[in-house]
Amino acid sequence: MISEKIEKFNTFFLRVKLESIEQKGKKFHIAKMEANHFLDLYTVEPAKYDIAKQTALASRFTDDKDYYNFLIKKDKARLKKEPFERPESYERIRAITDFLNREEYAFFPNTIIVTCDLINYSFMFPDDKIFSDLNRNEVDFSKESKLSFLEKSESETILYIPYQEDSLLIIDGQHRVKGLEQSSEKVKNKYELLIAFIIEVDRSIVAKQFYTINYHQKPVNKSLLYQLSGEFSDELNEITFLHEAVKILNEIEYSPFFKRIKMLGIVPRKLEPEEKEKMTISQAFLIDYLKRTIVGSAKGSIYTPIFLYYFKNKDLQIEIIRFLIKYFEAIKELNPSDWDNPQESIICKTISIGAFIRVLHFIFVKIFFDEFNEQPDKIKEIKVNDLKSIMEGIEDIDFSKEGLSGRIASAGSLNKMKEDIIEKVAYLEGTTYADFLSNFTENYLNRFKKWMRDNI
Repeated sequence: MISEKIEKFNTFFLRVKLESIEQKGKKFHIAKMEANHFLDLYTVEPAKYDIAKQTALASRFTDDKDYYNFLIKKDKARLKKEPFERPESYERIRAITDFLNREEYAFFPNTIIVTCDLINYSFMFPDDKIFSDLNRNEVDFSKESKLSFLEKSESETILYIPYQEDSLLIIDGQHRVKGLEQSSEKVKNKYELLIAFIIEVDRSIVAKQFYTINYHQKPVNKSLLYQLSGEFSDELNEITFLHEAVKILNEIEYSPFFKRIKMLGIVPRKLEPEEKEKMTISQAFLIDYLKRTIVGSAKGSIYTPIFLYYFKNKDLQIEIIRFLIKYFEAIKELNPSDWDNPQESIICKTISIGAFIRVLHFIFVKIFFDEFNEQPDKIKEIKVNDLKSIMEGIEDIDFSKEGLSGRIASAGSLNKMKEDIIEKVAYLEGTTYADFLSNFTENYLNRFKKWMRDNI
């Protein structure tokens, strides 16, 4: 049965018969809908990041811990407001429209995946509630007009969708739908769509479906995927924490990365040229490189998870972010002209930031024993000036593009930069990288791993 338009309480609904599909004990539904009906009902919410709005929000908090706690609070009301589709590609939409208008066999055999909110759960209706039995005393459709009603019986499952824009939210398929919408009326009038409904689940589950579909099947930029995973995670896992940490690094005015990180992996078009020039590091890059500092599986590497103890202790999580701010502020103050001149220097670009994070794995372990005396709470006392003294020597490195010609944008170049930094920093006591690594492994690394085994 294809969808049909009906009326109840002076409001139009689309009546859609659903077929259930069960996979691993969970159900979703599929249905056939006329294209013109679907185009009247759908909405797309592209994932957005507004740096001006976020920095203004951050400035309202007098304490960075308060802002951090605000960011990691994942209540349902916030989840319902968060968008999770990817930005549209206008070139792709035009290509799809042209395909539909010109090709004889212009099929969309794969599903458009959507979700919608249900009246059933807003009003706690029993599972056997029938749409025709609803009355005005039970639900005011004028106020709840975007909520659909799910009717289930032994023989069939019917979804009643309010016939108005924004009633269905696209999870996957936005480009096909936009391309279809811009095609000729001749195409749209005789076109049927296969729709998959993911309903009766929390929105965080819906967002995870989008993440999984796009991560494994489509070239969506990794920063967007991390953004979605962080925003919609229903638990504080490593990616969620790092997502919020990177946001704080980008949004708090005293952070050396203030307004310098490409959230969602893109540079906003509306920024001034001088603002765009400073956005040299992507959200995904920072998360990828910082993951080793808190992921327990990294214990067997020379890049041991230096912040794992702090991540496991909720009250100390903010100290990870504070330490990162102080560490990179020290680097900035030792090389101020480089830091503020990204057109001439690569100190704020992937090769250098990645190298400094790698070096941090060694620096922190040595600090932990020599300065903290194995007392993790001592992290709260360290100052930017302390870290400047520790990092002395990096000001002798040539971070200019000319000085590092030929090294840019490769894993090998980043590792060579790491070795250069280690050999310049007197605190690490290594005349060569090989000598340093041998001494570090023998006198610090194994001790730190043992401390972690005993304390985590």
